Amino acid sequence: MAVNRLVWSIFNWKISVQIPYLIFVCFAVLLCITLANWQWQRAQAADSLFSSYQLQESRPESILSKSPEAYQKVVVTGEIKNHFFLDNQIYRGFAGWHVIAELDTKQYKLLVDLGWQPKNDDFKLSSPLPELVEIRGLIRQPQKGLILQSVDQDPNWPILQQQIDIALLNKHFGYELFPFILHAENQVSSLIPQPIEMENKYFMHIGYAIQWLLIAAACFIGFLYISRAEQKEYERKK
Repeated sequence: MAVNRLVWSIFNWKISVQIPYLIFVCFAVLLCITLANWQWQRAQAADSLFSSYQLQESRPESILSKSPEAYQKVVVTGEIKNHFFLDNQIYRGFAGWHVIAELDTKQYKLLVDLGWQPKNDDFKLSSPLPELVEIRGLIRQPQKGLILQSVDQDPNWPILQQQIDIALLNKHFGYELFPFILHAENQVSSLIPQPIEMENKYFMHIGYAIQWLLIAAACFIGFLYISRAEQKEYERKK
C-alpha cells in the first residue's frame, strides 16, 4: 500500500494520495467537465435555433425559394402526386401517422407534412386528398433519429416510413425532391395539422451542465477529504 501512496503538502496541509484512486478521480472529473462542456455547446445551439425560429415566426409568409432559411414561413400551391405515412406519431395519447404528401409546385417536388390521422390496417387515408392544394406553414430539413435497420428494409416502405430520408427517396423514384419538408399549418381534408412548435431548451442544457460540474466538484472534494483522512490515520500510526 505504501508503494502506491504519495504524500502531498499544500500550505503545510498534508494529504495521502493513493495512485489508483487519483487516476480514477482524474478520469471522473475530466469526464464530467467534458460532459458539462458538451451540454454548454448544446445550450448555445438550442438558443441559436430557437432565436432563428422566433425570427421566422415574426416574418410574413413568402414564396418558396431554392435556398430557404430554416423555419421560414412559406405558402405554396401545387398538385398532390403521391403520399406516404410517417409512423409512430402520437396525438392526444393516440397512436397514428403523419400523412406526407409529394406536392408538385411546377418548380419543385416538395414533401409536405399535411397532418395526423389514426392508424389503420390497410394504409388508407382517412379521407381523400384534393388534387390541388394551397399550403401555409414552416419549412425545415427532415429530422433523423436512431433506427435499428435501414429504412428501405421495411417491407412496407416507402408507403410507411419510420423517418423521412429524402436522398433515399430520390434514389428510389429516380428524381429529385426538394431537400426541405413543409409542415402545414392549415387543414387539408380531415387531417389534423401538426405545425412546428418549438420551446427553448437553453436552460435545460445549462441545468445539465451545472449538474455535471457539481458532480466533478463533489468527486474532487471527496478525493481531498478521503486523502486527508488517510494521511491523518497514517500519521497516527507512526
